[in-house]
Amino acid sequence: MKRLAAVGLLALVGSALTLVIAARRRQPEPSWEPGLEFNPDFDLTPEEILADIRGESPTV
Repeated sequence: MKRLAAVGLLALVGSALTLVIAARRRQPEPSWEPGLEFNPDFDLTPEEILADIRGESPTV
């Protein structure tokens, strides 16, 4: 019985450790731009940000 409890405790600790390691490896979502699935170079200028806040349409 003690052996079963020890194995169960070891499995619980191992799964908790695996969960912690997996959680630490998560990274933030990549930038998103409408029309493109992923664009790592997408970066708004301060003027574009202010225009978006004012509700103006972006320049093409």
